[in-house]
Order: sequence, then structure tokens, then C-alpha cells
Amino acid sequence: MIGYPYIWVLAAGLIIVLFLLIALVSPVTIQGEMRRDGENDDIEINFKALFGLLRYKLKIRSIDFSGKAIRLHEHLMGTSIGMSSKDEKHDEIDTHRVMVGIEKYKRAAALTYNLSHWAKQTLAKIRLEEWKWSTAVGTGDAMWTAMATGALWSVKTTTLGVLSQFVKLRAEPRVDVQPVYAQACFRTEWNCIAKIGLGNAIMAGLHLLVRLRNAKEGVQAWRSLLFKA
Repeated sequence: MIGYPYIWVLAAGLIIVLFLLIALVSPVTIQGEMRRDGENDDIEINFKALFGLLRYKLKIRSIDFSGKAIRLHEHLMGTSIGMSSKDEKHDEIDTHRVMVGIEKYKRAAALTYNLSHWAKQTLAKIRLEEWKWSTAVGTGDAMWTAMATGALWSVKTTTLGVLSQFVKLRAEPRVDVQPVYAQACFRTEWNCIAKIGLGNAIMAGLHLLVRLRNAKEGVQAWRSLLFKA
């Protein structure tokens, strides 16, 4: 018969195991929101895991198009088991940075065994719980407004068609384009909620590590590729 002190140890162990199992099946939630009205921008991405114990929020307060570059004003807030952190910075995306990003992706694909297959497998485990995208557009001219409306419908339906090939759509997507013939304007609002099980996310990370270790130059080369200037 199990002694009295060991009953509490066993009970505590079972509670910990139960909590870990629940945590593994709990969802990692990513919620994105974007609004643009004329020159005013508001982009926010929220990340939540472990029943809200881990939270991160990226907020882009402004997007300025100047010459050949895009300037972003970013605000990052994070909460990890009661500890909070904040960071604010200005970022710039130009043609050179885009080309460097493309080269990094090519290099990462070369360092990782069958990276595209891993990406498809991971995306297939993501559940898209909400997708709303409404836009109002006007050019001041009826013909050009009608053409812009048709082009936007085409972009939105094509985006949904491609997206549905990779992730699971759990809710009916809500897409709308409203022509405004009286004046020139552009307003758009987008909302998205995506979820993936924490266990699936961890397994995806482990599978990626295995593929990296099978790569010729290994994990260290991949890490230097991501963090080098």
C-alpha cells in the first residue's frame, strides 16, 4: 500500500501531467487586424499561447511610402508568465532589403532538407477560424471605379483560393468590395483568426530541427543566416 506522503507526490505528478497534456492540445492563436482609411493605417497582430500566459502584440502605427522605401513605425509588447516587455522602433523596407530577403529564403531552402514539404505539412495543421475583408474604393470616375472594383474582387477571391489549398477553413470567409462613385477614396478593413495546436507547433519545430541537422551545414549555418546583418 502506498504511504501517506507518496499519495500527495503521486497526485501532484498526475496534476502536472494532466496540465501538460491539456497545454499540448491548447491552441496557439494568431489574430491579425488591418485598417486603412486614406492615409491612416492601423495594423495589429496578436499572438497568444498557453491559456494566455504567453502574449505578444505587434502594432504598426504608421506606414509611410517615401521614394523607393516603405517606413514602418512598430510597437511590440509581450507578456510571458507575468513578465512584460515593450519595444518601439522605426523600420524601413527598400528594394535592397527585399532582394536580401529573397536570397536568405533561397539559402535557407538550400540548407534545409525539403523545406517546402515541411511548410506545407505545418500549414495543413492551421485552422482558419475567421476571415473578413471589406473594401470601399472610388476613383472619381465611374468606369475606372468599376474596373478597380473588379480587380479587387479578383485579388480577394484568388487569395482565398490559394489560401484554402494550404490551411483548413473552419468558417465561411466574408469578403466584400463596395464601389464609391461619388468621390475618390480607399478604405479597407481585414480581420483574421488562425489557430494551431501547441503540440502540433512543437512537433513542427522538432521536425524542422531534424531537417536542419540533416542539412550539410547544420543548425549553426541556418542561425547565422537568420541573425546576420
